[in-house]
Amino acid sequence: MQAGDDKYVGERIRPRADSRLKKNYPKISVNARPLGYILQSHFQGSKKHIQSFNAKKPKYNYSALTTNVIMNYVIYKTGRDWEKLLHKVFNKHIKVKENVRFLKTDKDPPEFAIFLIETGGYLFYATRYDYLRIAKAMLDDWHNDTCAGKYLKMLYKQRIKKDLSWRDDPVDVAFVTNSYGGQFHFDIYGLQKRKIIGMSGSGGQQILIDIDKKRIIVVNSFYRNYDWQKIVYDKIK
Repeated sequence: MQAGDDKYVGERIRPRADSRLKKNYPKISVNARPLGYILQSHFQGSKKHIQSFNAKKPKYNYSALTTNVIMNYVIYKTGRDWEKLLHKVFNKHIKVKENVRFLKTDKDPPEFAIFLIETGGYLFYATRYDYLRIAKAMLDDWHNDTCAGKYLKMLYKQRIKKDLSWRDDPVDVAFVTNSYGGQFHFDIYGLQKRKIIGMSGSGGQQILIDIDKKRIIVVNSFYRNYDWQKIVYDKIK
């Protein structure tokens, strides 16, 4: 939320297009293109804008770019220990039962061939039960005040208000929440007094973690054509 890139990428540029760059490049997705290509081809001259960004007044700007930057920075800093980190998080801590697969971005086009190594993406695949295990680990971390739990609490404390003036279709936790932080949605309308972490995935996938009542609701679906209020909202309420 405080990356200062809202002039170039994210929903503040184009509603309902979180991973697209500004209107001149409607087909460029930051989920699929290498960071080197994105930065060199579309962020030229952005230094002045980012330096002048006022972090004291963060603005809601859903974007996948910042998360990919963080993801690749972690890969860079861990180096050969990257696989060890994944094993520590997913196998030892969460105790997943199946493989968790992270996506890589596409290779750079010929004009940016200097970037020969494929960069990592934050998107990953896991079984529906392992996703539930991830949510359970988050719930436990919050209540046990672990390092990860403290991070979640920080995100909740520093969450920022959304601009949902263009959202008119309540079929997703992303569309019925009032605030956001760290890729999570908070403050469901009508339930703002309760601490509920919402995650919205591809298609109709939903994960809601009710911190106060220690309850988790997961929806596995390819499409958002189900009755979200009946299946999700009424249950969490």
